[in-house]
This record gives sequence, C-alpha cells and structure tokens, in this order.
Amino acid sequence: MFTFIILGFSACSNESSSTWRDDNLAFFDNLKDKEGIHEIGDSINGYPGIYYQIITKGTGEIPISGNVVRVSYAGWLWNDTTTYKSTLSIDDAFDNMNKYDFTVGTGVIDGWSLVIQHMPVGSEWKVYIPYYLGYGTSASGSIPAYSTLIFDINLKEIVSANSKEN
Repeated sequence: MFTFIILGFSACSNESSSTWRDDNLAFFDNLKDKEGIHEIGDSINGYPGIYYQIITKGTGEIPISGNVVRVSYAGWLWNDTTTYKSTLSIDDAFDNMNKYDFTVGTGVIDGWSLVIQHMPVGSEWKVYIPYYLGYGTSASGSIPAYSTLIFDINLKEIVSANSKEN
C-alpha cells in the first residue's frame, strides 16, 4: 500500500480548492499538445484521461487485472507552474526509486491500475494522473483535493500471473 507524505506542503483551503482544481485541469490542457505525450482512454465527462510519455519502450507482456506486478517509481504533485518539483516528494522513498509489488486493480489509486494495464514489461513512462483517477475531490493526508499526480514508473516484471478472470 502506498504511504504518501508531503514535506512542507499543506492542503488547499475550501476557498481555494476550486481554483486548485481549475489550475490542475489547465495543466492537462497545456500538456495534451506537447510532442511525445499520449492519452490513455477517452476524456471522462469532458475531463482529460491519463497522459503519459514513453521514456523506455518495453517489449514484455502487458499485465491484466489480478496480476501481481513489480514496479519502481518516483512521484510528485503538480504545482502551479505546469511543471513538477522533485522537492515535493509524496513518498519518503521516492527519491530512491522505490520498488513496490501490488495486485493490479486493487490497493492503489485507479490511475495506477489503468496505466499498468497498458504498459509492456520493461517500460518506463512518465505518467500524469488527473485528480479524479488519483485521490479525488477530498484531501488525503497532506495531498490536497483535486491534485494532479506525476509519476515515473518502471514496470519491472509480472511477479504472479494469477488473474481475476481465472
């Protein structure tokens, strides 16, 4: 399970949460037309889907729901300048590319499960997850409501190919 800690970052007040949401959505409007950026799925209710950039194209199998996968990752919150700051670590282990095993479809935010089901093993992607596929409209610990999450994800392997469909 993810443990998220933000150092020196406080959640938005109720008065500013709609501005924070609008700024986060504007980030996606600016991102979608950049070279090398792809989108997973269609926009949801007029909002953007998950955007990603392929850093390394893997050639392995693509996980499905129910598979246990091993990833290494680093992650950040988007800020108000259309870039992320690596100093806003949302997990104290991110700086060392944390290794993490999880079952696709459970125990992680929806955005992670969706992304992993599109990545071949051996891939490394920079992923931009909108708030409604992350922590949503409520703050989670120190993560403000409506927060865009940015991750560098390296899909190392499928540890167990057990599937919910079996």
